Amino acid sequence: MQVFIGIEASPLLSELPDFEQFLQSAAPPLLVHENIYIYNDQQTADVASGLLSEADLHEENHQLIKTEGTAGEDFYDYGFHSGADVFLFTNDLSAFRFTGGSEVQSEMALLQLEEHLVFKTAEGIYFTIDHYTDLVLGIVKAYGVKVEFLDLDK
Repeated sequence: MQVFIGIEASPLLSELPDFEQFLQSAAPPLLVHENIYIYNDQQTADVASGLLSEADLHEENHQLIKTEGTAGEDFYDYGFHSGADVFLFTNDLSAFRFTGGSEVQSEMALLQLEEHLVFKTAEGIYFTIDHYTDLVLGIVKAYGVKVEFLDLDK
């Protein structure tokens, strides 16, 4: 998983092609998805955010994680596909992985958790909405398995 910064611009930016071209030359994004400019370094993201703010076109900053895996039911509320790449908005998500318990019990817990998962990575990391953390802990406790929550700010 790789961490990126997404700078969301107002949809009005598309009506200002000269400013949009200036933005992309002054702070070249790694990728643009709809009105989100994606950067892999904070300094360039800050330049883009500042330019958009000065023009009153800045909407929001997002921390993004680029990953691979399988989308859950709530994926499109918390992530997007851009070509072959998958990005998750981490601001409202928590991530965990299984650290203990039998494989059968872990699978049973996952069956119950499935409707609450946003995404499952190829490495076995599960993303859910932040406010489901207590629910996740209750379910895994009921099945006698253990999970470790990961720090998404790194």
